[in-house]
Amino acid sequence: MTFPYEQRFRRYLQNDKLLAPVTADDLCHDVSDLFNYLRTFNESYRTKASLSVLEESDISEYLIMLQTKRQIKNTTYNKVLTHLNTYFKFLFKYKLSTSLPTVTLQGQPRQQAEITDLYGWEDELPAYLELTAISSYTKMLLLLLAHFYPITEMTAPNFQGSLAKEHWAKFEQAFLKRFAQELEPRQKMQQCSDLFLKQRVDLAAPRLSVAGLHKILKRDQPQINLPLAPRKLYQAAILRCLNETQNLTDDQLCQKMRFDYASLNYYRTLAAKLRS
Repeated sequence: MTFPYEQRFRRYLQNDKLLAPVTADDLCHDVSDLFNYLRTFNESYRTKASLSVLEESDISEYLIMLQTKRQIKNTTYNKVLTHLNTYFKFLFKYKLSTSLPTVTLQGQPRQQAEITDLYGWEDELPAYLELTAISSYTKMLLLLLAHFYPITEMTAPNFQGSLAKEHWAKFEQAFLKRFAQELEPRQKMQQCSDLFLKQRVDLAAPRLSVAGLHKILKRDQPQINLPLAPRKLYQAAILRCLNETQNLTDDQLCQKMRFDYASLNYYRTLAAKLRS
């Protein structure tokens, strides 16, 4: 065991949060790194290896070390803080600790997102889908972007039929079930079965426009560490797929990401430029 209640925390991530093993491992790696640091450099924790001695200043000192010694980017800082928050909230929820030393710590400012900075953002999708501070529409957009649907396609009429064709992970299925339950009253009100619908009754034009969805993203942005830039998130997901699925043929890639050969060549060229 590399940190307190590790096995119980891993079961919580698997059974309650429905995280994929690779995502849970990444989260536990960050928690483990914190406690390795505390055991080595934090005098209070070395003297008494107890969760009760940990304070906000101890976590803040660790995060400052990551910035100054390891020179991590703001995006990495925010990811680590999100992971530590998940762990300490778990401890507090199950009365394994009486304090929340990360609760008042703030993330770092988001810089202008570049595609390379967003590479691999889908790894945090399970955590994003569990956020209570952002809207279900923002969560659904992130889920669909991770499955290579551009924003213009997911807001088109009758798009919802595409969902049945996808293979969803368990945590995605759990979110889709919650989303459907939340959306049902609005679908009845608007007399429309599409996914993104206006809040107020508009039977003549019930669907939320791309501009309307961008307004929701702008409102949610302060509540999430991920830059809510749909086009760049979509491109980052595609580039990762191209880099990590070398065994697929061109036809299979086009089918997987639902675009033509011209688009495939465009993204291959873009991937080469980013690597150079």
